[in-house]
Amino acid sequence: MKFDKITIRQASPADADRITDLSFQLGYKVLHQEILERLQKIIIKDNTAVFVAVYNNQVVGWIQVSKRSAIETGELAEITGLVVDEKIRGQGIGKSLVLKSEDWARDNGFTSIRVRTNIIRVDTHYFYKGIGFEEKKKQTVFQKKLV
Repeated sequence: MKFDKITIRQASPADADRITDLSFQLGYKVLHQEILERLQKIIIKDNTAVFVAVYNNQVVGWIQVSKRSAIETGELAEITGLVVDEKIRGQGIGKSLVLKSEDWARDNGFTSIRVRTNIIRVDTHYFYKGIGFEEKKKQTVFQKKLV
């Protein structure tokens, strides 16, 4: 199968079903309604963008990139999610989505882009290194439920 006819465009609420399916492939067990509600809130913001890769009128991947502001690092763009359908990974679709995110970052005045990946996703680490990202640090993430 050849994927030279991939289109990258901004996500819309109509993409929520496929975004849900693709997120499920990475182990995120989120309901369609939750994804739809989140997507509707996210796509109206100017400090974040969600793009989808489309092949034969079907969403085969998605990426979210957001502005991140911190005292110690200043402002930068951060990829906060990227998924390509597991059946067609390794065909350049992820790279195309990352390049679109880099364009968004440049268009919004950012001079760098960051991504965080789970330590167990070794293939993802190779992917990002292969497209020019440098490993900066390893960290542990803590989370606490607020009730």
